[in-house]
Amino acid sequence: MRLLVAALALVVAACTSTSKTESRPVTDSGGADGRRRAEVHTALAGEYFSRGNYTVAINETRLAIRDDPTYPFAYNMQGLVLMELREDGPARESFNKALQLAPNHPEVLNNYGWFLCLRNEAPRGLEMMQRAAADTRYATPEKAWFSIGLCHRKNGNSAAAEDALRRAILIRPDMIGALYNLAQVSYERGNYKDAENYLMRFTRLATPNIEALVLGVKLARAQNDRAAEDSFMQQLRRRFPDAPELRDLEKK
Repeated sequence: MRLLVAALALVVAACTSTSKTESRPVTDSGGADGRRRAEVHTALAGEYFSRGNYTVAINETRLAIRDDPTYPFAYNMQGLVLMELREDGPARESFNKALQLAPNHPEVLNNYGWFLCLRNEAPRGLEMMQRAAADTRYATPEKAWFSIGLCHRKNGNSAAAEDALRRAILIRPDMIGALYNLAQVSYERGNYKDAENYLMRFTRLATPNIEALVLGVKLARAQNDRAAEDSFMQQLRRRFPDAPELRDLEKK
């Protein structure tokens, strides 16, 4: 579940670049109108959200809404921040407002759908995310397929999760979150060769975290591959010498 939660940032965070770390007003010196200021504040909110600075992020969304109360993506971003803060009532209100202003926008549908999935409303959430994935105007449909896959994983539907995650990497082969989760799902379903392939693709793109290394050990043991097992165990001992996961593996 830690991987599922961490993956949320990859699915929903909107990132822009800024060198500042504090919220600040956007002036109208360049002749920008309220919509433009709202766009800038929303982009800043996405940057702070991706950094985990939720206090500044929520303030930026409020500034965006002040500048343009009809800008749907300010409410969408606000919903994401409030969701992370576990303020579910206000988060739902923000997502509903975003959906009211942009009823068919795939980004709003995907994010609201993910919120609903995490709050045990998977059927409605999956319906929204599937609408997003099917929208030919969506520039990043792999995000919706990734969300769908994670939602199915959360609800124990491994076959549906695998199908959705495969769709995500067909669109974007370097999507590391989808690759890791595919490795995990394939291992759980006993498809060890597929799991090995996805895990190797993942490790070529990212430094494996402890969960990926533990999966590597389990996968190697399932295939009686002592060389791979020793390699993953050595990495665990070097990088995570005090981890309880390592102690558990050494007992087996």
